Amino acid sequence: MKLDATQTKLLRTAFKGRSRAELKKLFALIRTSEDRALLAAALPKKKVAPKRKGDPLVRELEQTLKPIMGPSVEKADMLIEHIAKKHRRKLGIEPKGIADAAKRLRASKFTDEQIRAGAQSLMAHLAKLYGDRETVV
Repeated sequence: MKLDATQTKLLRTAFKGRSRAELKKLFALIRTSEDRALLAAALPKKKVAPKRKGDPLVRELEQTLKPIMGPSVEKADMLIEHIAKKHRRKLGIEPKGIADAAKRLRASKFTDEQIRAGAQSLMAHLAKLYGDRETVV
């Protein structure tokens, strides 16, 4: 197999400044390795966007409401209903989850402290209602 002028020029520019021994090792490596592995080693790695950190309020709400057994949609509904009763306001919010509830409550002019306090008072209210029940084992 003979190389044409463009292939020869490409090889000379790619391996310029290498010794004969280095080139022999490199050609042996190319013969024994797969294309995918060689390309992964030769090309720069793709930059991955850093992960966004979650909202600390949402993480805290999830921890506070964790004892409630049920999907997060129900937990968010209970939280919104409780905050609406506590602050005597009508909130026409139907959240898709706890994060959505926090976002919509913030949009309704509630502070993070009010939302946290609402979650804690909801847990206290539920404990008062259902905490003294005896369980059958």
